[in-house]
Amino acid sequence: MKIALQFAIVRFMPFAETSEFANVGILAFAPKTGFVGYKLAPARFRRVTDFFDDLEGQLYKQAIANFEDELCYVQNYANNISGQELVDIMQEVTRTREGLMTFGDLSVMMAENAELAVEQLFDRFIGRDFKDTKEYREQQMVRVLRKELISNLTVRYKEQSLNTGFSQFKMPLVAKEADVIKAIKPLAFDQKTPLALVDHGDRWISRVKHLLQARTVQQDDFLFTIEEPRSKKDEFLTAFETVHNGMKELGVKVLPYKNKQDILKFAEFNVEHMVDDFQLVTN
Repeated sequence: MKIALQFAIVRFMPFAETSEFANVGILAFAPKTGFVGYKLAPARFRRVTDFFDDLEGQLYKQAIANFEDELCYVQNYANNISGQELVDIMQEVTRTREGLMTFGDLSVMMAENAELAVEQLFDRFIGRDFKDTKEYREQQMVRVLRKELISNLTVRYKEQSLNTGFSQFKMPLVAKEADVIKAIKPLAFDQKTPLALVDHGDRWISRVKHLLQARTVQQDDFLFTIEEPRSKKDEFLTAFETVHNGMKELGVKVLPYKNKQDILKFAEFNVEHMVDDFQLVTN
């Protein structure tokens, strides 16, 4: 029988000012059975050193070792705990906080074997399979864009949670000047099926729609920067066009990911426009 397995990706984030991170593990739990399991990348993990060119390897080794001790403690502490009590504990463990090791958002899947599912999740998001997923490609897109923005602009774009009025979710590139918030969401559309492509696009269209309705961000201040599917089959192109049209119907900006100069132009803040309402008062 399948059970609901909640999981969060463990992230190594050595540079808080840029919010760049590498996925280095999985923490999972099943409220119904009381299962708590995790898997972390090894202390010698080339992807981390490849991702952070200026990082000392010893920092990651020490961080991953200390974090494994923490997760082992959590696993032992939660032994024989299940249901809502386990959910409350794990939500506290995985909540957003400062530090070298952080967690992504909690997600849920159905699994017959929780331990096997942890291995499969690790392979997908951290191991060899991850490089073939759109999640990995979108991380690459975010990383490249963040470096471009840091090199060319004074304002800093970083990952930040945005509020819809009834919930919040993380956006990878957000900046704020005065009362203006700008947000950029890179999306890769190289899914294995047209339906998966549409589902991915619709998910983000819906999220951004709620942001706009909550007036968290204005239409002119949100950008989807996108990569077309590599497949040129009619069904994929039709699916992509459907998503593309849905984005434009929101009234937000939509730009090809390759158009870096246009993206940089969007990311700039118009200081003159921001002070239009300011008046110098003299006696």
